[in-house]
Amino acid sequence: MRDFYEQIIGRPKDDIGSAQQGASTRGQWLDFPGCVFVRGEFRADTRGPAMVAPGLFISVVFDDGADRGNATRAIGERQITTIAVRESLAMCRSVRRDERPAIGLALPQTSIDELGLGDEFRTLFRDEGAKPAIVSLAASARVQAVAAEMFSPPVAGNAARLLLSAHAAEIVVHALCSERCRIALDPATDLQRMRLQSVKERMDADLAYPWSIDELARNAGLSRRSFNQKFQMAYGESAIDYLRARRLDAARDLLIHQRLSVTEAAFRVGYAHPANFATAFRRHFGYSPSRCQ
Repeated sequence: MRDFYEQIIGRPKDDIGSAQQGASTRGQWLDFPGCVFVRGEFRADTRGPAMVAPGLFISVVFDDGADRGNATRAIGERQITTIAVRESLAMCRSVRRDERPAIGLALPQTSIDELGLGDEFRTLFRDEGAKPAIVSLAASARVQAVAAEMFSPPVAGNAARLLLSAHAAEIVVHALCSERCRIALDPATDLQRMRLQSVKERMDADLAYPWSIDELARNAGLSRRSFNQKFQMAYGESAIDYLRARRLDAARDLLIHQRLSVTEAAFRVGYAHPANFATAFRRHFGYSPSRCQ
């Protein structure tokens, strides 16, 4: 694994740079799930001289106010990006310097196979070419919180290493399985499904926006009635029920993992009135949001 490690982080003489002032991008090998962990992002520029072995390269850009409850960045910048490499390729230096807080995980093909995720890995490729497959999705509040804790672990020593391994495994599953579900619901031959999926992803990406059925239907190119029917058929629940559940799930993550107040969590996911949020939360989960704090 040493050769793979050096391909990702470079040799000591390489000036990799820092993902954020005061943070090091020095890589760390995690025996489980068998990956390189770095504080930084991976790039997919194939013009460089370095060779990158087959594997999976995951970057999570998270909100730099995640541990303080501050919405300092646009939702579009909070991404989980997966780069899948099927054959060895010439690449530029893997870790890039940026002002954005981010973490990266790199798994060689052997680790992916040992985890039993080979099928999920192969699903990322749409054709038989050797080019890397690149998928970028909005990072959920949960993924952002996990990435933030990896970037600045609250513990040290063996406890920190155990925490990093557990979080790394969770992010790998999110990166692989989220894309697999998206592909299953988004076949290239079904334009209508593509439009519905696009609408669903827009809701996921901006839960605080005051979405209306009329606007969602227009975005999908459907009438209000047709949109309601087709969304229900595709996802097993109405668009409003889906949006409500996603908002409440995201709010619970914010309460638990980012320690926001009930009012802050309500506003972050689009509730203008905390009392209405508390009522909806209690109906959905069976307990009040204050129990998550």
